[in-house]
Amino acid sequence: MFIKLFIKSLFSFLIFFPTLARSAACCGGGFSSAAVITNDDLAFLSSSVSYTKIDTDVFANGVWQKRSGDDASKILKLDYAHILGDRYQCGLSVPLQTRTKSGIQGGESTGLGDIATQLGYEYLPDWDYNPWRPHGVGFISLTLPTGLSIYDTENESALDVRGRGFWTLSLGTSLNKSWQNWDASSSFEVHQSLNRSARTNQMSGTVKPEMGASFSVGSGYNFKDFRIGQAILWNYEGAIDVDGSQPSQGSVQRNATSTTSFSYVFKDNFVGSLNYSDQTLFGSPTNTSLTKSIAFSLQKKWAR
Repeated sequence: MFIKLFIKSLFSFLIFFPTLARSAACCGGGFSSAAVITNDDLAFLSSSVSYTKIDTDVFANGVWQKRSGDDASKILKLDYAHILGDRYQCGLSVPLQTRTKSGIQGGESTGLGDIATQLGYEYLPDWDYNPWRPHGVGFISLTLPTGLSIYDTENESALDVRGRGFWTLSLGTSLNKSWQNWDASSSFEVHQSLNRSARTNQMSGTVKPEMGASFSVGSGYNFKDFRIGQAILWNYEGAIDVDGSQPSQGSVQRNATSTTSFSYVFKDNFVGSLNYSDQTLFGSPTNTSLTKSIAFSLQKKWAR
């Protein structure tokens, strides 16, 4: 039965997220977000597919420049999380990315992105359904550099770049609350990537990333089996310096992602969601590529 559900869910896959994709997902600058259970479910399996396109480049001096050519990405992503015992949980996120780029050095490249695994703990349960106290889950996540990064590629166009190239440890929390037809949520996380060496035809030396963080708030309205929601994710990445034969100092990176979502609950605890994300609307972005994306996900939930 589980294998049938898995195949059905994976076959129906169509993206994401945003969502929580951090940094410029099209160029391998983002990393997988944590797959965390934030309600009373025992487990969930989510399959999604997204189409993301770079719309604008924002330089460190604040200048915005519209992209003239196409640089797009399709991401097939699988998320799984399961409760361990009563209040602990574990999760896994696996993305498969296809990048396409126009121009003389354009083309298409497909491969694995950065895999993320996490452990969570429900430190603020909602057993008595308090009208004001939120439901809180803390998590620790490890992102593996399984996707080829800018520090590994020999491709001048960087078409095969699908990951950040770092072992990254994240620590965060999510808070959720619902009142009748309304719900609200927020999350916060900080992450630190480990130093690494790089030796390509374009650079050589030790790459030293600084700490980054993200914060999100969102809300939604539920009617019958439908839900419409809106969320904003602010992302900050510290500068990345390179010590070597040609040392360089990086600049901080900022962007904000606005996501509008429409969801429907099918039979047997299947949830379908359609999301539209835009990084050109809010915040004061700098040193980043702003994207627009559309995604569809299908999630199967198992109740406790």
